[in-house]
Amino acid sequence: MRILENKRCVITGGSQGIGRAVAEKCVSEGAEVIIVARNEGELKESITKLSSQSTKKHRYYVLDVSDLNAVRVFAQWIVNQKLDLDGLVNCAGVYGPIGKTSTVDLIEFTKAVNINFLGTVYMCSIFAPLLKSATRKKIVNYSGGGAATPFSNYSAYATSKIAIVRFTENLSIELSSDVIDINCVAPGFVITRLHQQTLGVGSQTAGEGFYESTKKQIESGGVPPEKAAELTCFLLSQSSDGITGKFISARWDPWQTEEFQNQLRNDKDIATLRRIDNKTFFKKNTL
Repeated sequence: MRILENKRCVITGGSQGIGRAVAEKCVSEGAEVIIVARNEGELKESITKLSSQSTKKHRYYVLDVSDLNAVRVFAQWIVNQKLDLDGLVNCAGVYGPIGKTSTVDLIEFTKAVNINFLGTVYMCSIFAPLLKSATRKKIVNYSGGGAATPFSNYSAYATSKIAIVRFTENLSIELSSDVIDINCVAPGFVITRLHQQTLGVGSQTAGEGFYESTKKQIESGGVPPEKAAELTCFLLSQSSDGITGKFISARWDPWQTEEFQNQLRNDKDIATLRRIDNKTFFKKNTL
């Protein structure tokens, strides 16, 4: 049996890039999807392709996730349509302004934080009560560059993405009594339209190192979006039951292995945001 058979999931940012790859993988694993984005034309195109891959009724909804009232209206639409939900995937995101924080447009900075971080907060807060799975309910958030290491000149993006990681950790505790597993995915350098923004501003604004790295990654093909999609489907499935509050790399972590999965379930510090001094590198007193 396919791992998401008879599941229904909402996927934000589902009309392009990683979100679209996630939607396609979910459909191939038996799920019915509702994809959400701001561009109706792209949503229609994606739904047409998804519908050609299965006999299930897939839907789309035009939404700006940074608009709290609009998210509430969407939630009511779900209720009115009598659509029980098993999972939520938050992929919607933008780079925002690129450059030194002291020089960028702070209005655009705020917009990026609102979409990336608050959009995720709004969706989780309003949709968690709508998840009705008979087993464990699932939420998968998306982090990205800057969450694990500094990402200078992209501070709006980086700080909003690291905020998502801590929010995910907090929510995993807050929602534990509701039997909801909530995790965060780091997809790696997936080639999307975001990277054209880096090429557009040039090396002086983006930073020489990341600008050159972006060009090389684009030339090499980057990390396939299917890697993140496969991890997302695993985290939406019963196979991941009990894994919650984790920040998992689609590219670098051996998440397919039983050993690593058990570590995620049993070690409260692994795959989380923690300091790494005394606790991890404690030096025994030899005197």
